[in-house]
Amino acid sequence: MTPASELRTGMCLRLGPDIYKILAAEFKVGTAKLPSSMHVRLRNLRTGTQTEQRFHPEARVENISVETVNMEYSYSDGDSLYFMHPETFDTISIPQRLVGPFERFLESGNHLRIEFVGEEPIDALVPPTVEAVIAATGAPLHGNTDSAPKSATLANGLEVQVPQFIKTGDHVKIDTATGKYLERIK
Repeated sequence: MTPASELRTGMCLRLGPDIYKILAAEFKVGTAKLPSSMHVRLRNLRTGTQTEQRFHPEARVENISVETVNMEYSYSDGDSLYFMHPETFDTISIPQRLVGPFERFLESGNHLRIEFVGEEPIDALVPPTVEAVIAATGAPLHGNTDSAPKSATLANGLEVQVPQFIKTGDHVKIDTATGKYLERIK
């Protein structure tokens, strides 16, 4: 059991039958009329819903130890994604909702960090950016339109808007949350 005043972003805890991950934690100093409290924004790891909770600083909550494993992506069957454990070579199924829109960047052989409570996968740690290769794009426009973006197709089939100087074969950095171009790498 952990005092609520020690809760930090990224920790997992059990409230009732459910397991939650702390998305944000903030200590609020009390005033003459209101006592001090710990405000936390939580995500239910089974349903994906978010909620906010307020705890008295001395209240005790059940902190859960989480194991993080770097697993290799194998394939998807629509609702589930299958990853191979690097040491035991067991194939583990995780729900697609844990990965969310990042699934479009997964290719066989890619690695992703998966968090487990015991044997149950509870979360996927999606990187904020990925490196991708431009599979096809048009020729650049010249003149006063150099700042206008053009359409490009990545190797995974995703279409993005890129600057005029990007050409086929370039490596670019893409924001995984929005799918937008960030910068050219090579």
